Amino acid sequence: MSSHPDRAAATLANVPAIAAARAGQTFALPGGGARDARIDLKLLLWRAQAAAARSAAARAHLQHLLTEARPDLQAGTVQDGVARGFAVALEEAIALAPALPAPPPPPDEPTRVEVVTGKELRKRKDLLVTSAGPRIRFSRKEGVLFVDRDRDVHSANCLRFEARAELGTLDGFVGREDERPRLFSAQFLQATRFVTGAGYSELQLAGRLGRRAAGFPCRVTFTGRDSAPRLCLRIAIDNAHQDHRLRVRFLGIPDDLLAHECTDVRERVASDGGGFVAFTLVRACGVLLVDDERVAVPAAQVPTTIEHTFWLGRQD
Repeated sequence: MSSHPDRAAATLANVPAIAAARAGQTFALPGGGARDARIDLKLLLWRAQAAAARSAAARAHLQHLLTEARPDLQAGTVQDGVARGFAVALEEAIALAPALPAPPPPPDEPTRVEVVTGKELRKRKDLLVTSAGPRIRFSRKEGVLFVDRDRDVHSANCLRFEARAELGTLDGFVGREDERPRLFSAQFLQATRFVTGAGYSELQLAGRLGRRAAGFPCRVTFTGRDSAPRLCLRIAIDNAHQDHRLRVRFLGIPDDLLAHECTDVRERVASDGGGFVAFTLVRACGVLLVDDERVAVPAAQVPTTIEHTFWLGRQD
């Protein structure tokens, strides 16, 4: 079977001509491991799908792109020019939809809100972020402790990261057989800002996952409101490495308490220790197979800052 025209094309403008030349052929589907290829495109696709759900204009703009007949486009198993064109179309669809209500800004009341940074913050041993549902507590001893009393969940050091070299293609991750994943705990990040008061709490962590040049600059922000049933978690990764995958692991937190503003890149892993739920943050891979030939896709190495948003707590 030949590659789908979306995969074979260098740009979206080339697709109709290639499709005409391959009319009547059966096309190979993207590999099952392509769910987390081009993670920047998957984040954008999630936003565009949300826009299409609330706007007829956005739906109309995307209807010829988000169909079963274009699996490579949605999987990200395409060349860089096609990926750029698809990203532009997604951004246009997002712009056509009514803007979502902006979240309320953090309170700015000096008499009721305390902002702690620098030396004063380093003196504090425990930092608590709360919501109307779950809460987290951060310390250098236990890392991130997640507590949901309604669900009887109490998980210490629950936020960890997993890095591994990538030897595959955009169709699927392949790790080195002789290399185990490098694991990092959030407890090795530094608290840089802590805000409490007026029913609001926010904790910012920053640092590097791994040592020196081999590490990943990382910023983690937890936000909670006493009036909201969920905690917001934002993770930003500055990616300067090629051919690797970085995932976040949630240990001891039930799957149904985790929501991710991205198309599905979730993996549930069972183990003797109780297992965990993992989400891809960055998958940098520069190889695409087109009709069995290797095509370089340097943009799929995602050399940029990638930010993910998670919601922790019941999803109803």
